[in-house]
Amino acid sequence: MAKYLNFVGNDLNTYSFHGLFMNSTIIAMIDESSEPTKDELIRDRLLSIAMQEFMQFGFSRISMDDLADRLGMSKKTLYKYFQSKEVLVREVIELRKVRIGELMKFIEMKVPKHAFGDKIIQVSQKVAEVLSEIRPHVLHDLKRTFPVIFDEYETFRKANIIKGFTAALNEGRASGVFRDDIPIEIAVHVHLTLISAMLHPEYLSNQQYSPLQVFQMILKCTLEGLCTSKGRSIVESSLFTK
Repeated sequence: MAKYLNFVGNDLNTYSFHGLFMNSTIIAMIDESSEPTKDELIRDRLLSIAMQEFMQFGFSRISMDDLADRLGMSKKTLYKYFQSKEVLVREVIELRKVRIGELMKFIEMKVPKHAFGDKIIQVSQKVAEVLSEIRPHVLHDLKRTFPVIFDEYETFRKANIIKGFTAALNEGRASGVFRDDIPIEIAVHVHLTLISAMLHPEYLSNQQYSPLQVFQMILKCTLEGLCTSKGRSIVESSLFTK
């Protein structure tokens, strides 16, 4: 039977999130009965290489022939593990969803009230990591070549933005950083609208700004308006001094 181990520490006195994003997951599934099979190891390697190639060059430019050459195997062997390019692309996007899930767990992890300012910094850094892993032209290419997979990814991303931002607002209010006179559902909707419009691949592809820069501008627009006087100084010193 598979066993799930959570590597997130619960000791808030040793407030550190560094280990939370080690490797690609924060929850590891360990099979107690056996080591990974040869086929599982090969499949994982194929998926890892495909992820690298797609994230660098886009989904349309990399063919199954290209991947087979890159991996030093026949295309027939490649199709043994992934029956079509669409299946492979979907698996790669599932890994992106795992990364977003990691970020949500990070955001939802509670910290002491006095540490919320530090958490804002950590969240911003981790969002930057996630954003930097997929370039705007890659998302645009996904939308053009695999629109159904793109729409599924966007739906998943939006649902997690709502969940994560709601959790952050509630915790920030409890810490005295965010105001309590603005309905949370309105604040979340404003944030989601900006994220959806400005981190959209078609918008980003025509901008001189990176996804991280756009995200920071969105934070500046939304968070400062949501902050108390105490919270504004914390947010400004945490995020916007560089």
